[in-house]
Amino acid sequence: MNIQRHRLQCQRNRSASHGRSVVVAVCCMAFLLCTSPARTEELPVNSYYGHYDASQKKPGFPSASLTGPKTENWSPVRPAREYHLGILLPHLNDSYWATVNFGIVSHARKLGIRITVYLAGAYTDLGNQRSQLQTLVAQDKTDGIILASVDYEKMDPFVSEADRAGIPVVGLINDIYAPTIKAKSMVSFHEMGYKAGEYVMRHAGEIDFTVAFFPGPRESGWASDTYHGFLAAVAAAKTARQNVTIFPPQYGDTRHDVQQMRLDTLNKTQFHGVDYIVGNAVAADEAVSYLAGHRHYHPAAKIVATYLTTTVYQQIEKGLILAAPSDQIISQCRIAVDMMVRILNGEKAGVDFPFRASALIPLITTDTIGSYEYENLFGERGFLPVYSEFRPPSSAGRPRRGQLDYHEVPATEE
Repeated sequence: MNIQRHRLQCQRNRSASHGRSVVVAVCCMAFLLCTSPARTEELPVNSYYGHYDASQKKPGFPSASLTGPKTENWSPVRPAREYHLGILLPHLNDSYWATVNFGIVSHARKLGIRITVYLAGAYTDLGNQRSQLQTLVAQDKTDGIILASVDYEKMDPFVSEADRAGIPVVGLINDIYAPTIKAKSMVSFHEMGYKAGEYVMRHAGEIDFTVAFFPGPRESGWASDTYHGFLAAVAAAKTARQNVTIFPPQYGDTRHDVQQMRLDTLNKTQFHGVDYIVGNAVAADEAVSYLAGHRHYHPAAKIVATYLTTTVYQQIEKGLILAAPSDQIISQCRIAVDMMVRILNGEKAGVDFPFRASALIPLITTDTIGSYEYENLFGERGFLPVYSEFRPPSSAGRPRRGQLDYHEVPATEE
């Protein structure tokens, strides 16, 4: 197969039309053949063992059928042969998923396995991710699939299709209901929101304050988990006399233009004087620019993110964002790949290794950021996601089903 290779620099897509032309109408794939040995450094995790019963699961939490958490070190693994894994990601529109790309690619290199990466395009592109999973099952001779789902429940039937075809699916980062999922590498975003809420409560003390909350995409599952985790932390720490006002959450895709529009709602008179802007990493990053132009509306506003990205890290270094919990992106990716290798090696999730493993969650603040090196959190600086792009056959004049039309996408500049 003659594949054109290129490197795409993931940038802040501030134009809706730009995002649509690049990722909504296309699927992306990368083939990597690597031969380096596995990493051996210790990686502490909270592990959950036992049988996964989805009927006992609540959003934001592991299934009650699992036992745990047990804190232990994740053990390295070596593949029994050269496996081919399919990787399904929501997009590469922000630095979070660029770090995921690095985490997957770098660990695949170390293990000596081949991967194919597809991008749905956005959290609203369920149809793309569904088609990509079906392509991996039917055409790409994939041994296993790692899925960062764009929806908490709507991918379930297609995960079941893969299971019936004998292809295991492991969940990565974004929680999923999926009764037939084989294992999960993810932290609780309820806990991430809770940690953000605890920080805000400590920072505010016992005074009254207001919060504008920007969770992220409603359909993702993790966004509402962070919001409810934040509410739980406030309820647990609030004094009887304290008045904390949290405005209704502003859900929206994590494209920069969408989060800009959500932040513009703070221009309305009823939101003037907000004390804390809390939300997804893109919203937090955009809030820095928003406040620079609208500080007269919100003279005392502070920003807290519900998860950490490279851009949020840089804003914390500058003191423009106060804090963010880190879900240890690269560690989650390493664990997910290892889980799939273990399954393909013949091990059983929940017995031989945890069904669900969660990297420990540190809180990165303006006071503690010096203790957390950039490379340990995000990998190599300047890493550019590598993939080849094709258009799916969907209209007259396009290649017939299964025949791929490759074309080059130019590298972009920050």
